[in-house]
Amino acid sequence: MYAIYDLKNNEQCVAIFDKVKEIAKYFDTTENTIRTAITKKYKRNSRYIIIKLDD
Repeated sequence: MYAIYDLKNNEQCVAIFDKVKEIAKYFDTTENTIRTAITKKYKRNSRYIIIKLDD
């Protein structure tokens, strides 16, 4: 599972997804781009961070 946090809105959780494919659709980008953002802890749109949750 993955959580998306809005860093400009008090680090509020804005979405939770089961698969990377769902996140890619949410951000209208590719799965590889999302995997890179998760691995390297990049911000999406200079605002959101995606965190992998422990199972």
